[in-house]
Amino acid sequence: MFKTHFERGLTQKLVVFLLLMIGFVPIYAQKNITGKVIDEKGEPLIGATILVVGSTTGVITDFDGNFTLQVKPGDELNISSIGYATQRVKVNGKESLQIVMVEDSELLDEVVVVGYGTMKKKDLTGSVKSISNATLKSTGQNSTLGALRGQTAGVNVTQNNGKLGTGYNIEIRGMNSINKSSSPLCVIDGVIGGDINAINPVDIERIDILKDVSATAIYGSRGSNGVIIVTTKSGQSGKTVVTYDGMVGFTTPMNLPEMFNGPEYVAYAKEAINGGSNHNPFVGREKENADNGNFTDWLDYTLQNGFQTSHSVSLTGGSEKEKHIMSVGYVNQTGSIEGEQMERFTLKLGIEGKVGNFTLGLSVNARYGNIDNGSREALRSAFRLRPIASPNDVDGNRQFYVQDYRPERFTNPLYDAENEVQNSRQLNGYANFFINYKIMDGLTVRSTFSPYAYFDRFGYAADTFTKSNKGTALPKADLTNNNGYSYTWDNTVNFARTIHKDHSIDVMLGTSTYEAQWEHSYISVKDLPFNSKWHNIKSAGTEVARESWEGRDRLVSFMGRFNYSYKDKYLFTVTGRADGSSKLAQGHKWGFFPSAAIAWRVTEEGFLKDNSVINNLKLRLSYGESGNNAVDNYSTILGTSSTQYDFDGTNANGQYLNRIKNDKLGWEKSKEINLGLDFALWGGRLAGNVELYNKKTYDLILSQKIPQTNGFDNVGAVNVGATRNKGLEIGLNTVNIQTKDFSWTTNLSFATNKNEITEIFGDSKDYPDQKLFIGQPVLVHYDYAWDGIWQTSEKDEASKYGRLPGAVKEVDQDNSGTITPDKDRVILGTPFPDWTGSITNTFTYKDFDFSVFIYTRQGEMKWSKFHTELQNEYLGEINQLKVDYWTPENPSNTFYRPGFNGGNTSLLCYKKTSFVRVGNMTLGYNMPLKWLKNCHISKMRLYVTAINPFIFTNYTGLDPEFGANATNGSGNADNTATYNGGVSVSSYQFGINVTF
Repeated sequence: MFKTHFERGLTQKLVVFLLLMIGFVPIYAQKNITGKVIDEKGEPLIGATILVVGSTTGVITDFDGNFTLQVKPGDELNISSIGYATQRVKVNGKESLQIVMVEDSELLDEVVVVGYGTMKKKDLTGSVKSISNATLKSTGQNSTLGALRGQTAGVNVTQNNGKLGTGYNIEIRGMNSINKSSSPLCVIDGVIGGDINAINPVDIERIDILKDVSATAIYGSRGSNGVIIVTTKSGQSGKTVVTYDGMVGFTTPMNLPEMFNGPEYVAYAKEAINGGSNHNPFVGREKENADNGNFTDWLDYTLQNGFQTSHSVSLTGGSEKEKHIMSVGYVNQTGSIEGEQMERFTLKLGIEGKVGNFTLGLSVNARYGNIDNGSREALRSAFRLRPIASPNDVDGNRQFYVQDYRPERFTNPLYDAENEVQNSRQLNGYANFFINYKIMDGLTVRSTFSPYAYFDRFGYAADTFTKSNKGTALPKADLTNNNGYSYTWDNTVNFARTIHKDHSIDVMLGTSTYEAQWEHSYISVKDLPFNSKWHNIKSAGTEVARESWEGRDRLVSFMGRFNYSYKDKYLFTVTGRADGSSKLAQGHKWGFFPSAAIAWRVTEEGFLKDNSVINNLKLRLSYGESGNNAVDNYSTILGTSSTQYDFDGTNANGQYLNRIKNDKLGWEKSKEINLGLDFALWGGRLAGNVELYNKKTYDLILSQKIPQTNGFDNVGAVNVGATRNKGLEIGLNTVNIQTKDFSWTTNLSFATNKNEITEIFGDSKDYPDQKLFIGQPVLVHYDYAWDGIWQTSEKDEASKYGRLPGAVKEVDQDNSGTITPDKDRVILGTPFPDWTGSITNTFTYKDFDFSVFIYTRQGEMKWSKFHTELQNEYLGEINQLKVDYWTPENPSNTFYRPGFNGGNTSLLCYKKTSFVRVGNMTLGYNMPLKWLKNCHISKMRLYVTAINPFIFTNYTGLDPEFGANATNGSGNADNTATYNGGVSVSSYQFGINVTF
């Protein structure tokens, strides 16, 4: 009994004890841990997220960076904060933690997108340049390509017009083709061939530019001119974060050409009459104005300051299993002439989630733009109008015709600004859907579908009181519609494995299918009963023209890439891609494009591993081949055009052959070798890279003339000719001063490229009539050389050439006594620069920062359309660019005499367009965190920016980047620099960035 009772009592106590222990286990195993999260300066981080790994338990730091969290001794914490590198910390029984977060700008720079994957920067073997979101935002530009100007060595971005909302030209390492596009491929979140300007720069996480063939080879034929990969922002794990970026500012015309003022024009016009001009503008009220000194500055009368504002709001958040982002943006800007305005709305949506071994994601980018480009004529009239003309009549009322002499030539610019309309509405949509399945450690498969669609409606209308309608004709209108879609479907398998610690391999195999289709329609009418613009085309009395067409092309590809690393010292990459294009001829549709690259990380060798001066040294060598199918669709088959013919005395519609077929058209091909050096010294205080490259492009797709006995005078596309681009690129980053409160850093870039033709049509001959010369750049200026102005003392010598004193003097290259095209024309220059460069200096002092960005293009020459328009008509009828012209009393040697046949005056339109431009200057202030505590704000930055405030150039036209360009296409009667053109502007902005 005793034993049984004892056992029973013991059992009861044990049960009670165990129950108590079970109840106390959570209390014993869990405890509160406190901590503080700070940055590298010791400032507390507000809103940092602390999560227990493997659970949903987490907290957010308070305004002092403190947190308290219930944990178990073996837990691991994940600490994250926007703008900082994520950390993991084990509790290990600790009761308090202090966590120092490191800014992630360097971390982001360590990983680059290389096409169908990412790589650490240290493992790269090709030439790749990355541009961060911070760099894009610092430019203050609302155009992504505008933000890229001057940022990267070897990447030339130039503005093609000063008009509001116009685009940019971009080339990477020179022009490869003679008369085909050399624009690089754009890849936006996996969408091939999108419009990079359709993306809000604020939504871009990074841009990676692949420059050499080794880096671009994975894109095969699509990457022959380089690749720009745009990666937009994605969701972040942790608490929900809301950011706002806003700006308001104004623009003002800058670098305006110096035209004759009133008295100067009067003197010039009178001299033109003395010189023999049959134009005498001194009649009627214009003569009175000249006599009384009443003048009008027509540029000042027409131009205005513009207003601009932009706003962007984004929301990001998520957990370890799901991340999301939403961003909306709005831009509104008015131009330099009344009627010019641009509105743009952007939307970014993204979500990514994990379910087991599956990861699924969707990213959507959309843009809606409404652009009013205003009048085509107003700016041209403002430049041409004589200062002695009056905008108002004698009663002070604005008048349509403002000149008394030949009034029909020019009208009041404000009438055109008000009554001539150009409106473009654009809708672009990009999407990227992917599914990723992890089969096992290191082995994944991925399928990505990326559609793109665009709709572009352009309308033009001119009311009665416009120059084109002369104030009497009924309104007219044009309507153009362009829309299309494309999709890319990529499927890849990736295997990555480290073997025995020293050997690392990464293999990718994949397929890609691309299809694009587009449609175009156009109609032009006149004699509309009222100004209904393009909204009531049917009511027009006369149809002027109409057209429509569609196109489609496809590309199918197979690709593979193999990366190998030995001890992180020796790196090897081999890539191959086979492309099949629907654009090329049967039997020539497929091309295979291989590449290989090696790299040696010298600092991983024993003799440099612990070197205190050299922190990074890597040598790279690559070789690759690529192709280009930049040819119009259906170029390999016979083409037809519409015509009319006489059918029994009646006009009948018919078709005629307009294109000969080429059943042998194949790929334009390129071979490139690239030698690179990456380095960092003194702990990163001096870092940079040097690139040397040599790229040969052959089997160029050209138009070739043939004897007309064939029934055609040319073949539109054949594989002939070759070019070469070789050059040097240097990028440097320096930390000049670094103290607790003050820092000064500098980023520099330099690039030079030599472009030359090595073969034209396979016969080793030059073709001067087409301005094509072996050993010379693809684009050259081939003309007579200017040698000043014939002077009075040279009258007898000038007469031998049929010239008078005051006329342009050409160089007689062969001293024959005559000027002939075949003997005396020479190559004067090229529009390609000798070199380009940029420098950015950034200063910080406590919470203030100041940066200045300057870039330059040197050694280029252009045939300036601005000068052909406003310097070459020296007869006194229109106002002109101010020059030091020749008269018997002023024997100038720089410009010919007004009013008479000055000889080959167009020679003075070849202008050197080198410049140094201050791209932007920004002063910013980061509000102290202690000021933001009560507002639930984690970051706030205020800034002022000046964009394009200064330019230094000897070019006297509109702007050295675009002022020499024609704005309306070659061969057009209005092929000028001011018709449908714009002026250069400076922009001054005040902005704010807030993170909640």
